[in-house]
Amino acid sequence: MSLFHELKRRNVFRVAIAYLISAWLLIQLADILIPMLTLPEWVSRLILLLLLILFIPTLILAWAFELTPEGLKREKDVDRSQSITRTTGRRLDFIIIGVLAVAVAWLSFDKVGTDTPPVEVVEIDKSIAVLPFADLSREQDQEWFADGLAEEILNALSRTPDLLVASRTSAFAYKGSDKDLRVIAAELGVAHILEGSVRRAGERLRITAQLIRASDGFHVWSENYDRDASDVIDVQEDLAVKIASAMETTMDPEALKDMLRVGTRSVDAYQAYLRGITLYARGVSSGELAHFVSAYEMFEQARHIDAGFSTAHHNAALFWSTQSLPTLTDAGLTDATAAEIKTNYLERIHQAIDTAANVIDRQGLEAQKAFFELRLRRALNLYKSYLEKRAYDFEAWTSFKFVAEYLSDDESVLTALEYFKLDGERRAYAAVLYLSSAYRVIDASKAANYGLEALQRWPDHNALMYQTHRSLMWAKRPDEAAVLIRQHEELFDPDPMMRARQACMEGRVQDVLDILATERARGGDPDNTIWLILLLLDDREGAEAIPRYYESDETPQALASWLGYHKFDQSPFPGLMALLERENVERPPPVELPYTCPPPPP
Repeated sequence: MSLFHELKRRNVFRVAIAYLISAWLLIQLADILIPMLTLPEWVSRLILLLLLILFIPTLILAWAFELTPEGLKREKDVDRSQSITRTTGRRLDFIIIGVLAVAVAWLSFDKVGTDTPPVEVVEIDKSIAVLPFADLSREQDQEWFADGLAEEILNALSRTPDLLVASRTSAFAYKGSDKDLRVIAAELGVAHILEGSVRRAGERLRITAQLIRASDGFHVWSENYDRDASDVIDVQEDLAVKIASAMETTMDPEALKDMLRVGTRSVDAYQAYLRGITLYARGVSSGELAHFVSAYEMFEQARHIDAGFSTAHHNAALFWSTQSLPTLTDAGLTDATAAEIKTNYLERIHQAIDTAANVIDRQGLEAQKAFFELRLRRALNLYKSYLEKRAYDFEAWTSFKFVAEYLSDDESVLTALEYFKLDGERRAYAAVLYLSSAYRVIDASKAANYGLEALQRWPDHNALMYQTHRSLMWAKRPDEAAVLIRQHEELFDPDPMMRARQACMEGRVQDVLDILATERARGGDPDNTIWLILLLLDDREGAEAIPRYYESDETPQALASWLGYHKFDQSPFPGLMALLERENVERPPPVELPYTCPPPPP
């Protein structure tokens, strides 16, 4: 009898097929469970090695032994007339069919997902979203660390010149989401997703990260770190460098390592800083102003632990810069005088500049300082130079747009809007910033259409609804605006400006007067909401009194913040007129609102 027929008779081929299919399924299962259990990467390699080693012995056993009614016997001791190899073969056939059915089901699940239709991913190849890391610690008390670590990796990657990184606000909106990663990538407009987890036990950390290509779910790169907590800075820097390298950025690893450096070697300072950025992000997402104060306290702690920590100095400085601008919603969080606010800002921004990691970072910080000091031409030029090297720095583009608006430089505003329009495909706040000026410098109706399309992607975004409503008002489309207000108020507290604009457009003057009375009854400093409502009512004298409240030689930034409004008349303010003359600004006359209220009844 030939060897082939003997192998077939002894069911060696069937055993080999059943073994290989079962081994493949086991490897697929391990590929899912090992990251979920945060086991070391070598576990998967060990399983594969063991399966390869055991394959040949399994075939030898199938050749040398036979299953009989009395149990397993050596093949040479079995009487051929009593052999049941044919019955055993049929059983193996059923096993193979069953295992194949499981394999086919697995492939279908892996290809499509449980309830996920195939997704066409529109992507920029070198683009990534960093999702919030999962806290797998037993006590579930490391969320701040997991969020902070993910955000710091995001911040580091955003400094890579040719890598587009989705914003923290957009990516972290998927925290706790069970959506398929391909769907998330499509919604964010990125080609890659980074996800990970953190597990802490005492002073030991286990950090896992995986870089996934969205088009096919393939793991481009993954890494597990089992380290002491004192090694966290090295881990974060190593992660950022390896991710950037896996994305095939143009910079060599040494240049990447230098640029993505955290900025401190103190673990205590770094952990305080991580707490700070986590708290700040919670303030942005929740609107709870107390988080901004707590974040500032953490940045202060970090910079006092390490006086050379430029980023901590910078974030602490930004708190005081915000407090100098009454037109921002998170201003007014301190009892400090105007002079104290200025002193506190300058002290911290100078320390940030002095300890900057490189010339490019220093240039960006110098631009911020020039903007605060209202050296507007210098700030604009510094930002232009900085953005040539850091083309995807979202915060720098935001400041660049504000400086350009102060200077009435619509050409530069349009340059910023081009960036925000592109970035608005993957982050809602970019769409908000685009709408904040597009209705004025491009076209109100086009801006309104853009806003309505953006709301299809982010239907419950407060600021996006606000800006879209304003564009509809400027486009004189009150019926659509009224629908949007109703949708807004199903999700959020009524917005006084949205309601006032709509009421004016519809001729309901008394409703506007009631809104104004409510805003004044809130007390506190005058704000730009009251100023805007007074403009709607054509009360120019009353409107002029609001910015005049902030007129001060100690903090000209407060009054200058109204230059961001093209409907603001600077002529009654000598200090602003002198500033505009010094900066060689020819500011056009204030624009008349297209939705002012009709005169109230006598």
